[in-house]
Amino acid sequence: MQTILNRIQTFAEKTPHEEAVISANRVTNFAELQAIIDAVAVELQQLTVQRLGLYCGNSLEWLVVDLAAASVGIPVIPVPLFFSQQQIQHLLNDSGVDVLFSGDGFACPVTSHAEQRPIKINGQYHHLLAKQPLLAAAPFSKVTYTSGSTGAPKGVCLSGETLTSIVESLASSLHSSDLKRHLCLIPFATLLENVAGIYLPLFMGRCLVVGDVADFGLQSNHTFNVQRFNDAINRYKAESVILLPQMLKAIVEHAELEKLSSLKFMAVGGGKVSLALLRRSQYLGLPIYEGYGLSECGSVVSLNTPQDHRVGSVGKTLPHVNVAINSSGEVIVIGAAMQGYLNDDEIDPTIKTGDSGYIDKDGYLSITGRIKNTLVSSFGRNISPEWVESQFLANQAIQQIAVFGEAKPFLSAVIHRSLGVTDEQLDEVIIAINKTMPDYARVQQWCASNEPFSAGNKMLTDNGKLCRSIINENFSLFLDAMEAVV
Repeated sequence: MQTILNRIQTFAEKTPHEEAVISANRVTNFAELQAIIDAVAVELQQLTVQRLGLYCGNSLEWLVVDLAAASVGIPVIPVPLFFSQQQIQHLLNDSGVDVLFSGDGFACPVTSHAEQRPIKINGQYHHLLAKQPLLAAAPFSKVTYTSGSTGAPKGVCLSGETLTSIVESLASSLHSSDLKRHLCLIPFATLLENVAGIYLPLFMGRCLVVGDVADFGLQSNHTFNVQRFNDAINRYKAESVILLPQMLKAIVEHAELEKLSSLKFMAVGGGKVSLALLRRSQYLGLPIYEGYGLSECGSVVSLNTPQDHRVGSVGKTLPHVNVAINSSGEVIVIGAAMQGYLNDDEIDPTIKTGDSGYIDKDGYLSITGRIKNTLVSSFGRNISPEWVESQFLANQAIQQIAVFGEAKPFLSAVIHRSLGVTDEQLDEVIIAINKTMPDYARVQQWCASNEPFSAGNKMLTDNGKLCRSIINENFSLFLDAMEAVV
């Protein structure tokens, strides 16, 4: 992390008046940013923090506290705002956080015995109830928690060296891209935005646009307002942004190209994106670049760039890692990796991703689905449900879809349709898409979910993945009773 901090210091000295962070009510230049980081670092040392929790929305305060802690060697544990109270309590207990910073408007989520306000930023430091003293300095810089499908968060431990290697790798791949302003749309507690949305732009001397993500369109963990997104891009003239597949789908379906004209680099990842959706984005002139990564590898593993771009792939492997495909078709990442899960002594520098994929002759990586989700039909065909789902999600009539068919002769689906779409219209859409698919991958029966899949009804995980077992259980009677679509 010191290399990243040194770069910020260099820009503060050489280009002190260049904008570094833009928020709704303030523009902070590099000299001001460095001064605030230094002041907060002194405060953290005076607090004798051992492990710092960070509970705050996207803001200048979030990134300043994070960078200040890194500058004095204090490990940071971001607290995702969408975590339940039980998950937050588990995270704090599991990680050994002794001081928690909360931003203005964010009450401390647990009992604390003392609190004080910082001098240079808005928020509060909360001293959590006494814990057993830590016997040794933590060998990591950051712990990022992923809730996965079980609801019990696991802490991925990452060193400053790993995070720095990823930033340097991304900077090398994007060095020729003239991207002056990055709109931070994804919550900072998400590692990808933390690394590629804070560290990378500042390392390259560029500017961040920060604020409540709801104002930029992400109104909840599963609700995206494309009008707000379009307006935010237009207002701030942002040139880069990181998107999830569902966001891209909404942007394409409600494109206001004149408001998005400033964009030069729209990174998309976090799930399978259909080739049809990517082609539609390309037709509209949207600068979409698909990438791939996971928290256990420190975020980004591969990325399409303006220089090396193959639509439908997730790009070429970045310089800091190596990728291989094992005999089972699983993607294996070797190189910059986590230092294991917190409180788990097992450390393996080779990460088995659980994703199936392949590398073509030109070195482009493609991800086809999750190994554990692969369906085997009664005719012996191996089918990736994510691939099938991505083809259907490219159509505007379908908002969400979950595909099933283990040991069955054909595929079934549960679909949450767009508002106003009738059964007859949806039948026509399914038949049309089926004609583009091989026979074994066609959806031949379906039923409707009148409510969207969400974490609230347990049909999505907290990080937006399908809970296939819950969806299957909820709709099994309907699926079994439906007739196949011819």
